[in-house]
Amino acid sequence: MRDLALSLDLGTGGCKASLWAPDGTQLAAAVVDYETSHPQPGWNVQRVADWWDAVRSSIRALLADRPDAAPRIAGIGISGHSLGAVALDGRQQPIFADTPIWSDTRATAQADGFFDRFDETTWYQRTGNGFAPALYPIFKAAWYAEHEPEDWKRARVLAGSKDYVNLRLTGQLCTDHSYASGSGAYDLLTGDLDDEILDAARLDRSLFPPIHASTDLIGEVLPDIAQDVGLPPGIPVFAGGVDNSCMALGSRCAVDGTTYMSLGSSSWMNFIGKTPVLSVQTRPYVFAHVVPELFVSALSTFSSGTTMTWIRDLVAPGAHMSDLIAAATSRDDIGLGLIFLPMLAGGTPVEGGSAARGLIYGLELAHTPNDLVRAAINGVTLALRRSFIGMAELTSKPQEVLISGGGSQDAGWNQIYADALGVDVVKTSVDQQAAALGAAAIVFVGTGLWRDFSEVGIAHAEVQRYHPRSDRAEHYDHMAEWFDGLVEAATDLRGQLGPSGVPTPAA
Repeated sequence: MRDLALSLDLGTGGCKASLWAPDGTQLAAAVVDYETSHPQPGWNVQRVADWWDAVRSSIRALLADRPDAAPRIAGIGISGHSLGAVALDGRQQPIFADTPIWSDTRATAQADGFFDRFDETTWYQRTGNGFAPALYPIFKAAWYAEHEPEDWKRARVLAGSKDYVNLRLTGQLCTDHSYASGSGAYDLLTGDLDDEILDAARLDRSLFPPIHASTDLIGEVLPDIAQDVGLPPGIPVFAGGVDNSCMALGSRCAVDGTTYMSLGSSSWMNFIGKTPVLSVQTRPYVFAHVVPELFVSALSTFSSGTTMTWIRDLVAPGAHMSDLIAAATSRDDIGLGLIFLPMLAGGTPVEGGSAARGLIYGLELAHTPNDLVRAAINGVTLALRRSFIGMAELTSKPQEVLISGGGSQDAGWNQIYADALGVDVVKTSVDQQAAALGAAAIVFVGTGLWRDFSEVGIAHAEVQRYHPRSDRAEHYDHMAEWFDGLVEAATDLRGQLGPSGVPTPAA
């Protein structure tokens, strides 16, 4: 009986292959990492060959651990990191060995040129693409056209990360609505590419793969690939989805009005609804959900886990992060007289934009390394509170927020989130596996093993519920006022600095 889902979570740091049963249990998993290179400032690239090697190696390792599971695999679903731009030639071969990943900002000038021809606000309101424009594939394509013109002439398709893997698995090239919605040219309301945007970007519609539902069967694993990795022949492969949407699904956000917070190196506050949540001022970013007729809208903070790594390496090199955080969150004092702006990798529009930088205000000789750690924890919390309030003002305030990811491991910090947000914070048994579960759910719905996506909830057992403590709310409200004021002050100060980072002389 074929009743298992093979999930491939193609993340920024590696590929995780996992096996899932229809009752929502993860039976086994194997992870193979790959590297990101930074050959120039703003360039973040990976080798597409490394993705494929990681997929093959992780499947082999998984099946070596559970050889009995291979005949039971009903299908394969993939969650892929977003905003990919793999240029393929007429033989569907990568033109460039390296490809820019989602965080690559080299195409800033190309995005600026596009907005000389097309209104930027109109573009955002149609696409919901609220990240820095240079991150989106249509502008990466424009960069190739300008800087690698001879090679770019050979380009026939611009493929996403998981779509390239699906191509290698099946020989079929397509995408799904969730991934296409991050292309820079997808109209959220029509559910199709926008010809007016494509014309302004000087790109042909044929450059983009056909768009399918995430649960559409796109083909079967090719015989030679199946033999290579140890799969039986004839395994169905489904279109899959972008990581943001798969993670939302795996966080049991399959219906209108649900909310979850993803806590990792960067962190997101996500609201799921029947309409995209858009604001020209705060710029939530929006993806079509893998669940039909829903959207994933979010505000984020770019430096959360990375802020904690930085402060750890600064004040306690070699210390275990969990010990450091536990010591800082176990304290009864809250304010410490310190306000920490954690925009160490730049900010979102709600944090002052990409030019924003970190700030520690209120330092005194009496402050200790432990004080700095707690200040960083408070700073990340207040940054996410801004995202939470910003999204709630555009929609409605939820009664609870599910948390997932590596940043949800400390009970003390989870309680701080509840106190600062003013709602219940819920941790479940599905933690860092949310994206993998989302990809598995696509298989279960696509094969008919699940009636619909609402069954994803069976995988979640509530581990802990954190109720907000009313006596702490006033303290966090007060800190938030200082935090917001410092964000504004820092933004004004940057306007007075010259290119070298020193004050511009008065005229």
